[in-house]
Amino acid sequence: TKHYNYKSKIWDEIFKKIESTFLNGDYQLVVVPSMRTPQEIIDKANYFFHPCWDNEQIIIPDVDKKAYLSALKISDHIIVTCDSISMISEAAITGKPIYIAKMPAIKNDKRFKIFFNLFESLNIIKPLNNSLENWTYTKLNETNRIAEQLKNKIKQHDFS
Repeated sequence: TKHYNYKSKIWDEIFKKIESTFLNGDYQLVVVPSMRTPQEIIDKANYFFHPCWDNEQIIIPDVDKKAYLSALKISDHIIVTCDSISMISEAAITGKPIYIAKMPAIKNDKRFKIFFNLFESLNIIKPLNNSLENWTYTKLNETNRIAEQLKNKIKQHDFS
């Protein structure tokens, strides 16, 4: 989005956090871009992660829904950039620990902060830093939650 700073220095810092937190702990990285991920970030990920890790890391070069869903399924931990509320919400369906890679805001990001505060209070997300944690939370399942509310409303207004 236009709310955050995507400068190269910021990505260097995020990639170094991923390296020290996960790759030094023998995790395999799968990077899946979104529709808005600039090509230069995908190229930077390839450059940063491939040479020093014997090509064990997987960088998906294009938007690929199957790769995205597969990555959510097989991951032990999920890292999402702070600019994608949709991807964070989708990851919350898994019940897996979600780390948020924060970038400096260049516009008012009040709406994002409200979302982050809610998800932090629900123990769904934590900021990406240099420590690895495991935590649990109640998986989000808004479809079923809303369906139950609708069923209850229909029962209250017996239309027979």
